[in-house]
Amino acid sequence: MTRLKPCIVCGTPSLDTRCDDHQLPTHSGTPNVDHPAYANRTRWKNLSRRLRRQQPFCERCGSRDRLSVDHIVRFTDRPEWAYELPNLRVLCKPCNSELAGVKASPEVEAAIAAKIRGDDPHLSYSPTPPGSRRERYTPPRGIFGQKGDRP
Repeated sequence: MTRLKPCIVCGTPSLDTRCDDHQLPTHSGTPNVDHPAYANRTRWKNLSRRLRRQQPFCERCGSRDRLSVDHIVRFTDRPEWAYELPNLRVLCKPCNSELAGVKASPEVEAAIAAKIRGDDPHLSYSPTPPGSRRERYTPPRGIFGQKGDRP
């Protein structure tokens, strides 16, 4: 016989920590089949593995443990950006959990859209762990778009 637990909201006996009336939408027990991890599992696993290999540290805290790939603009807001590199970042599990459900600002969303379209005028920056002295960037191709062009 399964032991019932009281719902943490109303106290009603339940199989889980919340009764059916107080289940959270993201923790309903059923997987989100629209998420890229379920939509194309092999593609997501390969992309995630590749990004974690390229950047083996958390973008926020520099940790090298328990890394995962996070969508900057939530998947629910922009499912078409699920596999777009400018919308992905490597975070450790604690940082990823802390940012879960946080909606990206319109400015951030516009910047990512510009990078995806390829019309971002800024440098392509690759983050380094906090405390690291080395930074990597792709220098601009010149004012007029050609390497070595001068006004």
